[in-house]
Amino acid sequence: MMDKFLKNKNEPQVNPLSKVFYDLESIDESPFRMAMASYNALKQEAKSSEELFYYLIEDAMFTSLYATFYEQLLVTIGQNPDFTLDLIEKFSDDGDERERLIAGQAQDHLSFIENFGMCDGCKCCENHTDVAELIAPFQKGDIDFFTELYIGMQTIQFSMEYLIFEVIPNDVEIAKSFSPKNIMDWRQTIYSYAQLKASEV
Repeated sequence: MMDKFLKNKNEPQVNPLSKVFYDLESIDESPFRMAMASYNALKQEAKSSEELFYYLIEDAMFTSLYATFYEQLLVTIGQNPDFTLDLIEKFSDDGDERERLIAGQAQDHLSFIENFGMCDGCKCCENHTDVAELIAPFQKGDIDFFTELYIGMQTIQFSMEYLIFEVIPNDVEIAKSFSPKNIMDWRQTIYSYAQLKASEV
């Protein structure tokens, strides 16, 4: 009996956010399908493979930075569940300013990558290490790498948007599961899923 108790106690806890994502993937406008639609639109817009390459890098970085803001919002909601709806409203109101900030950060990071890790000084210097791993695939012109990154980050963004603006307002109790670990694990689950699905396309 004690062995059974210990086994149950040590079983990994299921991340409730995973169910949100997999439920989403069962609908027609799922995050992954929307990410693929976005990617296909980008391919149509690009006039050359080189232009597509840069579109993918720029958009993937922008989306990744935006996802970080989403994560911060979710953690804050988890720590202050009584103010959930107010926090979401404030986040929405700050959208234009946030996008300008992210656009500037993305451009600084892109310059860092284009200059092979050299930077004369910018507002994002202390965070360049976050994108240093992109220098090697950039040097190689590895469009497959950035395609995968783009699709993965788009899938994460669409998932987080749905969670924040659709799920939470109708189920504020879910905020209790917004620990930093759950959110990070959820993001990794989504990325791994998108990576696998993209390889099948």
